[in-house]
Amino acid sequence: MKLALKILGALILIIVFLSAVSGVYEDWLWFSDLGYARLFWTPFFSKLLIQLINGTMLFIVIFGTLMSGRHAFQTFYNEKYRKRIRLVEEVNYPLNISPRRITITLLLVSAIVSIAISFVVGFTGWLDVLSFFNSSSFNYADPLFNKDLSFFVFKLPFLQTIYGAFFTPILVLTLFTALFYIITGVIRFYSIKIWKKDAIVINPKARRHLAILLTLLFGLKCFGYFINMFEIVYSQRGHVVGAGFSDVYAALPVFKVLIVVSFICMIFSVLAMFLKDSRYLTTPIPFLIIFSLFTSGGFPSLVQSMIVIPNELEKETPYIQSEIIMTRFAYGLDKIETLEYTGNDTVTAQELKDSVETLENIRLNDPRTMQQVYTQKQGIRNYYKFNDIDIDRYIVDGNYRQVMLSAREISLTDLDPKALTFINTRFKYTHGFGLTTSFANAVTSKGLPAFAVSNIPPQTDYPELTISEPRIYFGELTNDWVVVNTKFKEFDYPQGNDNAENSYAGKTGIPFTAFNKLMLSLHQATPRFYLSREVTSQSKLLLYRNIQERVEKLAPFLTYDDDPYMVIDNGSIKWIIDAYTTTSSIPYSVKYADSNYIRNSVKVVVDAYNGTVDFYAIDKDDPILQTYEKIFPEVFKDITEMPYSLRSHLRYPETMFTIQCQMLNTFHMTNAKVFYNKEDAWNVAKEIYGSQTQNVEPYYVIMRLPGEEKEEFVLMQPFTPASSQTNTRNNMVAWLAARMDGEQYGKLILYTLPKNIEIDGPFQIESRIDQDTEISKQFSLWNLKGSSVIRGNLLALPIGGNFLFVEPIYLQSTTSGSIPEMKRVVLVYEDKIVMTATLEEGLYTIFGWKTPQLSTMQETPADESDDPEATPDTGTATDLEGVLSQIKQIREMLDALENQLTTMTNEGITQDEELNPIETESTETVETEITGSETESE
Repeated sequence: MKLALKILGALILIIVFLSAVSGVYEDWLWFSDLGYARLFWTPFFSKLLIQLINGTMLFIVIFGTLMSGRHAFQTFYNEKYRKRIRLVEEVNYPLNISPRRITITLLLVSAIVSIAISFVVGFTGWLDVLSFFNSSSFNYADPLFNKDLSFFVFKLPFLQTIYGAFFTPILVLTLFTALFYIITGVIRFYSIKIWKKDAIVINPKARRHLAILLTLLFGLKCFGYFINMFEIVYSQRGHVVGAGFSDVYAALPVFKVLIVVSFICMIFSVLAMFLKDSRYLTTPIPFLIIFSLFTSGGFPSLVQSMIVIPNELEKETPYIQSEIIMTRFAYGLDKIETLEYTGNDTVTAQELKDSVETLENIRLNDPRTMQQVYTQKQGIRNYYKFNDIDIDRYIVDGNYRQVMLSAREISLTDLDPKALTFINTRFKYTHGFGLTTSFANAVTSKGLPAFAVSNIPPQTDYPELTISEPRIYFGELTNDWVVVNTKFKEFDYPQGNDNAENSYAGKTGIPFTAFNKLMLSLHQATPRFYLSREVTSQSKLLLYRNIQERVEKLAPFLTYDDDPYMVIDNGSIKWIIDAYTTTSSIPYSVKYADSNYIRNSVKVVVDAYNGTVDFYAIDKDDPILQTYEKIFPEVFKDITEMPYSLRSHLRYPETMFTIQCQMLNTFHMTNAKVFYNKEDAWNVAKEIYGSQTQNVEPYYVIMRLPGEEKEEFVLMQPFTPASSQTNTRNNMVAWLAARMDGEQYGKLILYTLPKNIEIDGPFQIESRIDQDTEISKQFSLWNLKGSSVIRGNLLALPIGGNFLFVEPIYLQSTTSGSIPEMKRVVLVYEDKIVMTATLEEGLYTIFGWKTPQLSTMQETPADESDDPEATPDTGTATDLEGVLSQIKQIREMLDALENQLTTMTNEGITQDEELNPIETESTETVETEITGSETESE
């Protein structure tokens, strides 16, 4: 019986141990499976080594100081505590505690405290330690200490980690030790005048014990003030971000004095070990506290209020200049090329001809409305979901075209709750299938996007967009682990009355060997890997399938963009995620969120089917990335190793571009006095989306930049002057373009507009659209009960030294589940504003000539129209005049209808009984007549 209990106990201990390490084992299997064992072992051993070193040093200090007071602890326990509670002494129960028991207790306390503290330090500071020993130079010095920025980014955090690891625990230990000595009477107070001899009497052993602790504390405090001296470059005092006048001429000298004072206090503590006078021990403590409070806190504030504030601009000018220089460097604004753009030139026929590809790629499909369309038209089943719309560019049929894509992912949360069984969620519904693609400028006659890739399995007429492996095991919505290659076939896609089935044959996945199955069962807390007969030795476990979680698990030291985008790469679906190197340690740099430095240094590629992950270093000049490459060799591949089929789809990240635009609002001003007065501050331009005013989001366009020979994929953002509540200004003053094709990738160009003329900005254009009587009437009619107008993204397109503004107009029924349909396009050029059914028609109306060699803007798939001539020919003035004449007649009819409705209302017809039916019928009649008129004109 005893043997059986021992065996049972041993088994329990083994299971508990294996359960404790099962998570680490699973991580090792997962990292190794992806080929990144280094990313597992480097942090693991680094944390272990740091914990060992830090824990050992802390243990020696804590145990040594506690052992110095062992006699006092023993005396207190034996003579005070035991007697006070009046314990009855028994024959075999000694009253006094033995020195051995005291030693063991102190040993355990020291071990527990040191292990706990070192555990925290190891997990939070391991990267600081590795970065310290592998630091790379910025070759850029800070303006105050003239030190390379690597000191602040890599070395100063390490020093802060060391200081924090030792100062706080030793301070707490000293306070508790002093408190214990006071309670036990080892320290006695006879007077509050501590500067007098014998005001405080301390036992010699206690004095030496406290002297050791205070020596360590004063030494660490001296080190802390040394760190504080460099931390003033992050000061927030006054108008300057970073060290200002009062920091440089008050705080910095104070910290230098405090270093000397702390060192003197440490000398006094050393003397207290050998001299009997307790004043060597007690006097330095209040002196340092009072002196530091007055000098480090009060003196700089006094200088700030008495000297700086009355003469702020004069005193702070050089430090404001430092803030401008360092912030522009930290956000890459110093690399922006600035050019002038006239903004009011007359567009010639030749310039319009040269801009054909720009006009062909004007985005009529707004990605914010397309998600609803994709879901309704291409969702196929309720368990398929389109997470978002990605914008990219492809060469299709020899033409450079802007394309919108979205992955058809599996969404288990949209399954019937009764279907959410273990088999379905873990074995059956394992992957999404394919994607949907449409051209940014192609709209059907129904106002819907013309799909270039659609249906299941994916169908396309374009070889460049053909997908040979459409299965998505790793995506943005694949949030749960699954088991593949089981006896239970996986659902592939719906096929008539049946479902197509498939088995995973990808490269990654943790195999179910005997020991792996045990450890995985323990960590996932499920016995089903054993109970389910479907799991075989050929089965694999797919973990961390959400691509965002996947890359963050692999390399948590990088910051990742929250909007991955997909690419069709030689028939496969790949995800590209932008990764950033960031820090908050750049001197004088203004923070955005939690960091004040950012570089898009890494591109991460995740295979949607195989789950493989590749890190490509795109910014080899970034010192932070260089440091990571030293810490994790062979993890980051050179960007030249990325296949060209992927490299041609690299995008300048919208997140980083947005951050740079926000910083550029203020930091385009490089003159300190102009910056101080905010004389030329900017704002991101505003627009109306739907019916709400919002900032213009940066938008991707294919366009020819001024002075360039061909069109390219560009991310752009317009700017307006900064406004106040009493002075609103919405004219355009500049626009920023980020290039990303070929060797031009990453180059930013800021085009500034003349300051002596007013050029309409997007919000002014929106106001002009609202003030146009014909357009306003049409919007009012469409916004009657049962439908609503959605105004799409207003694009400001620079063409021929001027701007062409394009805004798609959508109409959406208020009925649940309805989808927006593009009905019109509004174009604005100088003082001309038109709303037409097609882009070609609008361009002809504005410029007065047929746009040369312009491909059809609205495409009608064969299944929607059997007549190849269905697209209206707007190439002749006669046809266009006929269409405009008919539209005018319809508008006159609408005016008459509006008057009739007003008259009926005045005659007392109730809204519920009469007006609503008339409105509904009239709206339908008008829509029918508009469609009929346009068909006749065609």
